Amino acid sequence: MNQSERHAMVIGPREQVLAVPGSGGVLVFDGLCGFCTRAVYAVQRWDRRGRVRALPLQGSRVLELTGLTREEALREAWWIHADGARLRGAEAMTAALAAAVGIPLLQLFRIPGVRPLAVRGYRWVAAHRYMLRGVRPHCTRPSTRCDA
Repeated sequence: MNQSERHAMVIGPREQVLAVPGSGGVLVFDGLCGFCTRAVYAVQRWDRRGRVRALPLQGSRVLELTGLTREEALREAWWIHADGARLRGAEAMTAALAAAVGIPLLQLFRIPGVRPLAVRGYRWVAAHRYMLRGVRPHCTRPSTRCDA
C-alpha cells in the first residue's frame, strides 16, 4: 500500500472500520491539525504490519462508528484497541506507537511519575496544537474524505 492509499482512509461498515490485524487498533485524531497529522503520519511510517488505522474525527461517520462525541475527539486523540479497549491522550498516542513498532511502550506508564508527566505534556500540546509546526492537515488534502 502506498502513502496516498494509506491516507485515503475510506470509511466502511463499523466492522471494517474497527477491524485491524493482530494487536492493532484505530487512532482517532484531529484531521484539521497539521501537528496532529504529522504525528499520525510518522506513526504510520513506522507501522510495517498495518496495525494502526488512523481516522480523522472529521471523517464521514467516524464519530458514529467509534462511539465518540465530537467534544471527546477534539479534546484528545483516542486509541480503540482491536479488543474494544479505549485509551485517550498520551496513552492513546503511546498505544498507537507501540502497535506500530511492536514494543510494549505502555509499560512505561508503570514507572512512578511517568504517567502524570506524559499527561501534562500531552495536555499542553493538545491545547497549543494549532500553533505547533506540522504538515498540511489531513482534511485539507485533495484525496481525503472529511466532513470538516
